[in-house]
Amino acid sequence: MALSPVDPDKYVGTVTLVTASQVQANLPHASAHPERRALAKGAVGDFVFVDCERTKLLGRIIEVKIPDGERLTVEPHLGKSLTPNPIGRIQLLATLTDGDTQLARGVNSYPKIGDGVFLAGAEVLALIIGKSATRPNEINLEIGAIEAGGRSVGVQLPPEKLFGRHCGVFGATGGGKSWTVASLIEKIKNHGGKAIVFDPTGEFCEADGIDTIFAFDAAVPNTTHVHFPYTEMTEDDLFSLFRPSGQSQGPKLRDAIKSLKLVRAVGGNVPNGVSVANGLVEKANRPRAPYFAALRDHAAAIHSPKCNFEIQFIAEQIKQECVWSSSQNAPANFGGPDNNASSYCESLASRIATQINSAELECLFRTGGTSLVTELDTFLNDPDRDVALISFKEVRFEHNTRELLLNIIGRYLLGVAREGRFRDAPIVVFLDEAHQFLGRTVGDEYGSVKLEAFGLIAKEGRKYGLTTVLATQRPRDIPQDVLSQLGTLIVHRLTNEQDRTTVEHACGDLDRAAAQFIPMLAPGEAIIIGPDLPTPLPLRITRPKSPPDSKGPQFQSHWNDRLVQRLIG
Repeated sequence: MALSPVDPDKYVGTVTLVTASQVQANLPHASAHPERRALAKGAVGDFVFVDCERTKLLGRIIEVKIPDGERLTVEPHLGKSLTPNPIGRIQLLATLTDGDTQLARGVNSYPKIGDGVFLAGAEVLALIIGKSATRPNEINLEIGAIEAGGRSVGVQLPPEKLFGRHCGVFGATGGGKSWTVASLIEKIKNHGGKAIVFDPTGEFCEADGIDTIFAFDAAVPNTTHVHFPYTEMTEDDLFSLFRPSGQSQGPKLRDAIKSLKLVRAVGGNVPNGVSVANGLVEKANRPRAPYFAALRDHAAAIHSPKCNFEIQFIAEQIKQECVWSSSQNAPANFGGPDNNASSYCESLASRIATQINSAELECLFRTGGTSLVTELDTFLNDPDRDVALISFKEVRFEHNTRELLLNIIGRYLLGVAREGRFRDAPIVVFLDEAHQFLGRTVGDEYGSVKLEAFGLIAKEGRKYGLTTVLATQRPRDIPQDVLSQLGTLIVHRLTNEQDRTTVEHACGDLDRAAAQFIPMLAPGEAIIIGPDLPTPLPLRITRPKSPPDSKGPQFQSHWNDRLVQRLIG
């Protein structure tokens, strides 16, 4: 190492008590005398090295105090008093063995009473962290800087350590979460990576490095207007949208889907005995055997989970399904119209006809236009485009459209990954406001969909080359089985105790002592935690070149304008 971890000029104290995870030390220079305040050494949050001869233990000061009997020595109004003798608690984090340049997680050998404690400089920390996580002559991303002893030194991580096991970016409003996401997007762009960004609010549309923006509303300027074809949906997705009742409407809807899938499967070769007119299967008083034989012959298409049929005919096909199961006069045939079933299904058919032609669901049921599936395929094959953004800002909230649409797209990407497309060309998928789309179920007891696409990506996407970055201000709403799959966590300020507890339980490296720093983090500061990092590391995240538009309500300008208008009026 070019720098020694132990510098005599940075001596701060001596060990006086040793426990399994912490030590106590005298900190004689920690008090703040007015005449030498700048020379004080040993503040809460400082990183230190404990000199154990052949090993050096990296620790962090988590408490500084003076003995109870000396409390009054720091009261200046009492006149001249004795010099206080501060003591501090130091959390032990990692071990550095002499002759080695990499930190080892945990404590390999414990200090002895009387061992010296020395401040850890920013340069030394950056050097040993870099040696522990990076390799020479490989791509490394500078994600932030360590600040220690008045110095700031950049810290780099390779993309495999940052994204390879998925990544979580957590932080309350105003903590810097969106800046971190924007900074990571820029790093991917600048180093030849490829990423897809799901933007629920539209705040990243102006971020630097975005090559293509896909929007589901033609009115959004400078975007590619797309829709996601409903043929990629599943029957469960349709049931959660259309919400048929279970006893009468549900079975008829399933029968209608089977019939329309059969029409698509046979094409123009309609089997003898099956009546198809205007894209619909006619059942009333028609032979039963040829219809069921055709279903068996095309079982693969019929039982496919995807909606590979003409959706515009679904309402009318439901009416065709409202027949008696057999005719009294000709048992081999379907019966005539069942008026009771027709009346029960009338509301369902009407609701479906309205929804598939509504503006709210145009993003799924639009006919013609540009398909997002086609555009994503073109993007993935284009070597000149690195980052694509899919904006959900204009997608409506009715019918749980936003949640279903994003879940369908995530499921589609996972299907592409399972085909092996990303094994040699890995891709990173960003999901902002992840708590809105994970761990929830939409629909009702008759038809519901669990929003699990991104949970499945977190669980199995890594082996296919598809990794994800989940950003949220509510970690407590992310399922535990998904949190456990996140290898790297970037934690900004979290003020909610449940959020901090959730992060602490999800990461074995972040104990309660380290978690106490999370509520005090300044905007832009974060603690980065990962299995390839020797210790939870506080960083100031690199500022993106083009920060996202995360402004809240503009009270000042709006209220000032109103006051001016009143004065003029």
